[in-house]
Amino acid sequence: MYIAIDGGGTKTEYLLLDKHFQVVDHYLGGCLNHDLLGNGWADVSLALKASIDVLLGRNGLTVSDIEAVAAGISGLDTAGDQQQADACFSSAGISRFLAINDGYLPIAAENPAAWGVSLNCGTGMCCAAIDSSGNRIKLAGMDEWSGDAGGGNWIVMQMYRKVYENLILKDVSTPFVMEYMKVMNLGGKVDFINSWSDLKDGENTECKVLHRKIIQLFFELLERSNPEVQALANQMIKCAAYTIDAAVRELHFFGEKIPVYLSGETGGAYVHEKTCGRGSAVAEGIRKRTIILLSQHI
Repeated sequence: MYIAIDGGGTKTEYLLLDKHFQVVDHYLGGCLNHDLLGNGWADVSLALKASIDVLLGRNGLTVSDIEAVAAGISGLDTAGDQQQADACFSSAGISRFLAINDGYLPIAAENPAAWGVSLNCGTGMCCAAIDSSGNRIKLAGMDEWSGDAGGGNWIVMQMYRKVYENLILKDVSTPFVMEYMKVMNLGGKVDFINSWSDLKDGENTECKVLHRKIIQLFFELLERSNPEVQALANQMIKCAAYTIDAAVRELHFFGEKIPVYLSGETGGAYVHEKTCGRGSAVAEGIRKRTIILLSQHI
């Protein structure tokens, strides 16, 4: 038996696979990104073990029945992160495993040869690339430190900031401001300022609901060509283009036509439409197919 894991900043999917890599059972857990958890990798280790135990327990299995585990994990960005992630699996009793950044998953899913570039805009943003020789690189994913633009958290923060600039600093109530205040059910400046405390705790359930409202408003206003939201969208596109180009430069594709895969529940579809000329994102099912493919390559 095998376990395949797609660990994100909001939710994590655990798949139990048989010897033919067919899905036997699945379990949906919470955040597995150490940057978003109060105790970092310690919380990742606890969540990982608890979720694996649930998946195994309800199927009458123990870790000794697991041949190998493959995992793509959000926030696995540095060599230090790699050591921490490896330690999490070891402490869970898993002896054979592959843990990589989840940005690599769409490449393995969409290209049987497992090379290309992947840009994901989910809770956060990251870009991963693998060349035809197997060399790989992961860029972005460090939020403000790397100037990421396009993830859900970024959209929420920028929308709040735009309202703050207009309503508080300039004392101007634009159509954008009025739409935001209406959707968020805010009465005035004091309500708006106080609402920040409800938005900053990303792991709180009520906070997630508010985030979804703001992200939905972002795309609604974008469809209506609101200039302030369009300016934010242009930042997303610029960031995506520069990041993809940087990843390509660092590897060796030798003049090949390079496949680029864009995914993510937040900004993937929009970036895909504007950069590739067609309005489809990598399907949600890509993650299941990806982690099965990863398991096959352990």
